[in-house]
Amino acid sequence: MNQRLAMLQFNFIRQEVCSNSISDLKVDASFRKIAKNAICFHIWKIEEDRLEAEPKAQYGNFIDDCAYIIYAAAPKGIYVNQETITRETKPGTYLERFIHFWLGEKVSEQKRSNVAHKIQELDSYFNNVATEYRETQGNESARFLSYFKKGFTILSSSLIASKSSNRLYQLHGRKWLRCIEMDSISWDYFGSDYIMLLKTETNTFVWIGRSSSTAERRSALDWVTKLGMNASNVVIVDDGYEQSLPEKLKNQWNSFLPLSQRVVSQVSATPDRQQNNKIKIYKCGYRGTRLHLDQLDVVIPTKEDLSDTSTAYVLDGCLQGIWLWVGNMAPHQDKISAMGNGRAFVKKKKYPYSTPVIRVVQGHEPVEFIRLFPNWQQDATESIMAIKPVSTIFKRFDALTLSQRPKMAADTQLIDDGTGERKIYHVTKDQIMEKSQSKTVIFITNHCYVVEYTVMLPTASLADAQNVGVSTIIYQWNGSEANADDIANCERFALNTFEKLHKKAMFVQMCEYDETPHFLQIFDGKLIILQSERTLLSHHNNNLNYISNELSLMNRDYFVLRVYGDTSYNAKATEVYPLNTMSGKECYVVKTSHIWVWCGQSSTGDAREMAKNIGSLLGECSLVVEGKEPKEFWRSLTTYMSQPLINGSISSGSSNGSSTSPLNGSFVYNNNNNNVTKLRLQPQLFLAWLQRGKFFMREVIGYEQSDLSPESIYVLDTGLLSYIWLGRQASTYEKDKYMKIAQLYLESVPIARRPTTAVAVIRQDDEPNTFKGLFENWDHNLWNNYVSYELKRQAFMKQGNMPNTNDTITNGINGNGIIPSVLKNHLKDFDLHHKYPIVTLQQETDLLPPEVNPLKREVHLTHDDFVSLFNMSFWEFDELPVWKKQELKKKYKLF
Repeated sequence: MNQRLAMLQFNFIRQEVCSNSISDLKVDASFRKIAKNAICFHIWKIEEDRLEAEPKAQYGNFIDDCAYIIYAAAPKGIYVNQETITRETKPGTYLERFIHFWLGEKVSEQKRSNVAHKIQELDSYFNNVATEYRETQGNESARFLSYFKKGFTILSSSLIASKSSNRLYQLHGRKWLRCIEMDSISWDYFGSDYIMLLKTETNTFVWIGRSSSTAERRSALDWVTKLGMNASNVVIVDDGYEQSLPEKLKNQWNSFLPLSQRVVSQVSATPDRQQNNKIKIYKCGYRGTRLHLDQLDVVIPTKEDLSDTSTAYVLDGCLQGIWLWVGNMAPHQDKISAMGNGRAFVKKKKYPYSTPVIRVVQGHEPVEFIRLFPNWQQDATESIMAIKPVSTIFKRFDALTLSQRPKMAADTQLIDDGTGERKIYHVTKDQIMEKSQSKTVIFITNHCYVVEYTVMLPTASLADAQNVGVSTIIYQWNGSEANADDIANCERFALNTFEKLHKKAMFVQMCEYDETPHFLQIFDGKLIILQSERTLLSHHNNNLNYISNELSLMNRDYFVLRVYGDTSYNAKATEVYPLNTMSGKECYVVKTSHIWVWCGQSSTGDAREMAKNIGSLLGECSLVVEGKEPKEFWRSLTTYMSQPLINGSISSGSSNGSSTSPLNGSFVYNNNNNNVTKLRLQPQLFLAWLQRGKFFMREVIGYEQSDLSPESIYVLDTGLLSYIWLGRQASTYEKDKYMKIAQLYLESVPIARRPTTAVAVIRQDDEPNTFKGLFENWDHNLWNNYVSYELKRQAFMKQGNMPNTNDTITNGINGNGIIPSVLKNHLKDFDLHHKYPIVTLQQETDLLPPEVNPLKREVHLTHDDFVSLFNMSFWEFDELPVWKKQELKKKYKLF
């Protein structure tokens, strides 16, 4: 593959990037204790002058002025964590090796230098093939976080020698809870996104930030239990309701955190790393003592871009990370100096200090690196799964087999055999028309359609119904030329239909070219997609008339269909207009005065069968093979080729009746396969959420069903289809925005993807077999006894025999549950607004914070300030007549 090198270059002095190289390398005794063929997980702490192996009981506890080394090893597809028990494998077993070095935010220069030397020793011990990660506090990689699924603690070095037992902890993290010990007890550390733990000698106060997620709140209460704190001494305090504490507890709180000094930051706890799916690649090369980086002219990265195995490449993912790929023929020194080169690159580009740097070695690339190259990932996925492309294996199947074998359903992405009932609706911006049932289904490229499909259950067994998971699928299909108004109305109709189906339903949205296997299967591989009336013109009485419907388009005298696929769940036919080439690896259906099924010499027998199925829908057809076409075929095709939109001359058939193509100039055989290859990727799971109008996502490496939290929304990406999983207890705001989350995910995912990739929306407990089969073991009863945050909170309140920190009301549902008023207020969004001091909100309009609506200043008060000012709660105020509310707001200068 020829590559053009861009002119952009960076110059580094060789000494700067190789300062940590060690001659006559000696491996530390702690490292030599590790069996080279063992599945294991180890952590070491770097002191000023030595390396200490951490005891297993301390795994997950870090000190903010220390550096740590983590070593993890396991066969491909197996994921280790802090609970892993070391065990040796059979000789010759290939192990993926990962070395992380973690730097606390207060780590000294000496410790950073020491950890660099120790990393080289450990890497050398394993022949310099491990993947190395540079981790910094607060910016840990997804793989690092996967080792500590229950969260981890960062202790303050300033308090190690302190005799006081009073501590303040800051907790945040929707998936991996970080518990960070603060240097002192102060309001300065409080933020509306955080949960704060104030631990005193007598009580533990759990302060709930108003912008924290339900998942974080639940995890925080679990953390309190994990720390062994007595529930009777736990006090839950809601952000803005501190004044509502009982007098004795309020006095204790005031002794540590005076309410007169209360300041709560509105800054987000989540680092705003802009997602970047445009990777830049630089080739490394030395010129004398200087390292030059030459940027490759790359749009979509491919494996072939890393063609020189005797050097290294830098992949720039901006804040997402800098990758250093070292070829297996590169000098040994390049492997050693790669991390230093990466850090120099970060400094040269003026990226933040926390920017991740990762080194990989050719032949030992982890999945995180491989998936940056779409074509490489497809090859690697098929290798890892040890299977051929799906269509070459599963030729025959039935609904019963698919229900009983979720792995097969997931591999094929087939929920059933496609024989269930279907209703098809053609949707425009102002009309919804149900199409009549027909054996031949025709879509047009400028139309939108909704298909309501009833899943074929193999038996009446409840177990089979549970295995299949869904009973109805709502499909939305948008043609490539459909206008925005039609698409918008089609989406509204499809989503309304889906929302009305409260149970056992899923919604799938797709565009032309991105049809899913099951969608094609319900048409038995015979879906026909015709060009729109905007593109096609027909001759009628020597006049040009627009063709306005499917039937008229099918009844034209001439058209050509290109047939894709070789089995019923990847096959369809699309109209080709104008026709300039015919690939020798493909099949076409040509309608003229006769129906011809033309098959290229290199087309497969299965592909020819699918083409014949399409041809038979149009009438009696004849099969012709490339190179053996009768002259009647070329005569009829010549007529089609002479349509007004075709340019170029066409000669008549040869006089000797030769079977070779007589077309000249405008038509050629093409032996290249132009089929658009759909990505078949190793599935990835992402936690996704919206916060303050911004989109965030975090990958869950080595995912399991237990990683799906009912309080959250996840994206499971298979390449062909991205599943949006809605937890039952996810916030109403996020549930209402699930299609926005799907769109933002496809725009942000760090690999080259079509923004029209199909999206499926599924609900917790209504997962289809195609989704469940993507997990190693699926337990239908996993969430039966799941305890929500609200119930956990109530349990703490009861055990502590304490009143809630704010007004409580009786739950009308069960008669004895307690619902905090703050939760009731959420229905009115009162506690979801940024909060400001009274004096700030009483300023002139031009001095107000940008997110404050001058006509709604009162919603930006905390509950305590609201009550102190208006002598009533917000929800009581909200029930007042408008004139009365305006009068009160003027009185208190909030109008």
